[in-house]
Amino acid sequence: MSRFLRLVELCIPLDHRFSSSLAAISERRVVLVGVTEEGITGWGEAAPYPAYTPETVKDVWEALTARGAGVLGGPCEGLPATAAAAVEQALADLAARRAGIPLWSHLGGTGRPSMACAAIGLEESPDLTVVRVGRMIEAGARQVKIKIEPGRDVDRLRAVREQFPGLTVAADANGSYRLDDRSPAELDGLGLAYLEQPLPAADLEGHAGLRRHLATPICLDEPVTSAEAVERIIELGAADLVSLKPGVLGPAATVTAIEMLSSAGVGVKIGGLVETSVGRAHALALASRPSVSYTDLVPPSWLLAADPCPQAWEVVDGLLFPLDERGVEVRTGDRLVSDYVERSADFAG
Repeated sequence: MSRFLRLVELCIPLDHRFSSSLAAISERRVVLVGVTEEGITGWGEAAPYPAYTPETVKDVWEALTARGAGVLGGPCEGLPATAAAAVEQALADLAARRAGIPLWSHLGGTGRPSMACAAIGLEESPDLTVVRVGRMIEAGARQVKIKIEPGRDVDRLRAVREQFPGLTVAADANGSYRLDDRSPAELDGLGLAYLEQPLPAADLEGHAGLRRHLATPICLDEPVTSAEAVERIIELGAADLVSLKPGVLGPAATVTAIEMLSSAGVGVKIGGLVETSVGRAHALALASRPSVSYTDLVPPSWLLAADPCPQAWEVVDGLLFPLDERGVEVRTGDRLVSDYVERSADFAG
């Protein structure tokens, strides 16, 4: 049975420049991966993130075009993580469509919605942070995760707390603190839902030590590159909550990690990579699994100037719903999207 591989590289401007201690971005470059069999196409998305993933979009494109449809015939070993995840996503989406079931059902989810949680980048001042949070609340978010770094942390979080006292607020340092910094302790009195990645990714022992001294739950993200890495986090007691990114791990490893964390009594969060609706569909499908307690997901239209998928993700009472059995529709030829297509390629299996 023949399968066809389609690759589409997109470069889409952001509606609002997004900064963290890792990088500042004003556009998203991604590669959409489509796998077609008997007229049915499943989609995945490779969305490398500057200074977060070791690979770039150029690396992803070169790796996938070098193998062509050969990537569909077996393990994706040797591919960059986001490229392998995208191929696996496309195959999972294809399997769900062929079975006539929603992607969330194929991945063991329940179809329940996720609370819309907006990631807020590093803004220039506390006042601008409050303004940005306010805009996300007006759009429908009920939770926010605010990027912080030394010197741009307590004042911004306190300002948001004072302006929106009932809002669920978390903070994400992207590994910018060191164990002897005072700031993590100063954050402890702000009633945060969690503090994500305060220390560098390699310092699991340091995170385990922070857990013993802080009341705020510790969430880890950057070290989570495989199920084996999750096992190490569990063994060291390094986190109260672990953020899993399906766009890095792929569906199978994400499901395995969810089960491992649930069995160990560690909380689970599903995170995104500022993706289009293709990557967002996979993240929301996995976020509907019963043991997932947090996400940092919002509709892509809140972030991107265009989206290759015409469905309008609606936030209802702060909730974001996974897609039904029709799945995500991709239209890269539409006028509003075609200007952002950098290149495309097709391969026959």
